[in-house]
Amino acid sequence: MIDATEDERERGHLEELGRLAPYAKRHAGLFGVTLAVSLLLAVIDIPIPFFLKKVIDAVLAKHESVSLFGSALPPQQFLLTIFFCLVGLALIKGTLVYFQRTISETIGQRIVFELRLDLYRHLQSLSMRFFRGARTGKLMLRLMGDINAVLDMITDGFLRALMDFITVLAVLVAILWVNWQLALIVMAALPIYLGAFLRLNPRLRESGRLARRERSTLSGHLQEKIAGAVVVKAFGQEAAESDRVERQTGRLRDRLIEKARVGGRLSAIANVTVALGGALVLWIGGSQVLDGSMTKGSLMAFYALAAMLFPPLRRLARTNETYQSARVSLDRILDFFDDTTPMQEHDRGPALTVTRAEVVFEDVSFSYLADKPVLRDVTLRVLGGETVALVGHNGAGKTTLINQLLRFLNPDSGRILIDGQDIHAVQLSSLRRQIGVVTQETVLFSGSIGENIRYGRPEASDEEVAEAARISNADEFIRQLPEGFDTDVAERGQRLSGGQLQRIALARAVLSNPPILILDEATSAVDAESESLIQDALARVMKGRTTFVIAHRVSTVRHADRIVVMQDGQIVEEGTHDDLVAAGGPYRRLFSEQLIHDTKRPVVGL
Repeated sequence: MIDATEDERERGHLEELGRLAPYAKRHAGLFGVTLAVSLLLAVIDIPIPFFLKKVIDAVLAKHESVSLFGSALPPQQFLLTIFFCLVGLALIKGTLVYFQRTISETIGQRIVFELRLDLYRHLQSLSMRFFRGARTGKLMLRLMGDINAVLDMITDGFLRALMDFITVLAVLVAILWVNWQLALIVMAALPIYLGAFLRLNPRLRESGRLARRERSTLSGHLQEKIAGAVVVKAFGQEAAESDRVERQTGRLRDRLIEKARVGGRLSAIANVTVALGGALVLWIGGSQVLDGSMTKGSLMAFYALAAMLFPPLRRLARTNETYQSARVSLDRILDFFDDTTPMQEHDRGPALTVTRAEVVFEDVSFSYLADKPVLRDVTLRVLGGETVALVGHNGAGKTTLINQLLRFLNPDSGRILIDGQDIHAVQLSSLRRQIGVVTQETVLFSGSIGENIRYGRPEASDEEVAEAARISNADEFIRQLPEGFDTDVAERGQRLSGGQLQRIALARAVLSNPPILILDEATSAVDAESESLIQDALARVMKGRTTFVIAHRVSTVRHADRIVVMQDGQIVEEGTHDDLVAAGGPYRRLFSEQLIHDTKRPVVGL
């Protein structure tokens, strides 16, 4: 994610809520129910101190009858009535707590579900240009950690704060009604807490923001180094990486400790305020009982009510800490939406219809950075069923050109046609259904081999999966595995060799039965035996398909119908292998410099 400036990060409170409002509106009914339940929970304990006052005054005075709810009751009947009232309140409160927790969690989970889904869909809509520079750890933090912080803000933040705020108001009204002089003493302690809150709140927010930034950095680094563990070990960098993680973890530790110090200071002030208020109530209230201006029951009722006032204030302090932490996460999510622009990959228009599978690039130009073109007016016609190899030094523009065909990137100018249809005027889904891709870095997902082969066609039958594996020379090794096609490949296919991975990827492409096939360095990372099996499979797979091959190995390039040589984003030479070698141009030099070193066999013609 692009780091936002401080001004951008400091959105107003109302604006943040406004961005969540569309999600909340979808659950307005549930919000209404939980609001009503929260209101009841906020005031349900208020009668208890008044029952306490009645019991103490009646027991100490030893009256023959006690007035309750407008009726005079004998002491035992009075106590029994009080007992049933308290039991009834407890049962009602238990029921309300159940509904409040269940409904608030339901609301939070539904909003977070929709927000996470929107965030993921937005991520999926971004171009390959974004993913070239994105860090997986940071993206995972947005989708999981930041989203969960927003959930805490909704369930343990807003709804809890609403209930506590109503409780404080209700208790203030009650203590004013019981004894307004003592109430003013209690209320005099509140500005101390309010002043501390206003003073420490900005520091709490800033420390939370810095802690989240350090956590994001650490998460991204760990993700990167765990994925590249082989490289770390191969170059003996375990100690250096351990030191780097130690420094990053230390910075995160320090940020979290600072955040805890600020939050702890605010909580400490709240607790001191509570203790001070309670001490003043007992001192002054006790004096009023001694001089007869207040009954013992009234003092106990007032003290119980005052005690109900401060726990919500302490929770509000913790809620504020939760909110400030979640606000940083919400800012980062909103910034991600604001700072990244979806690629205009509309899925409107007619579906692509492929008959011949003829592909035409007309004056295609593209730049990742302004004034630094990667493709320069590339024009290329590929006939249906033709195999074309794209060769050139790294950075020549080969993969970028193919990414234009897949609409991973949009050209700055020019157009691309398939059977005379502009690929940017047809449905994107229909375009990609017509193209199969096998890349150098084979990506398999956790699950079985069969599930990975079915990835593009989940509805394919077992027979079709087996046939795709046979065509790709993958069936023999798959059937030798303990569970065959049901064998778990583990994360990123770590249980399989490079050649096996490539053949599974090829089977995945074959199962889709695309009229156009793209092979991007499909055999560059396998041994000679695996390459032979893959080449044999490729010969069968490419038959009758329009195929683009990006490769360096002679065994793949030399048998192409046509070889296209690219240099600095332009096509500089075209022809068959023998013709280009005989011409002695860029291809022969490239062939001599690179391709001959990738084969152990002498090459005829040089």
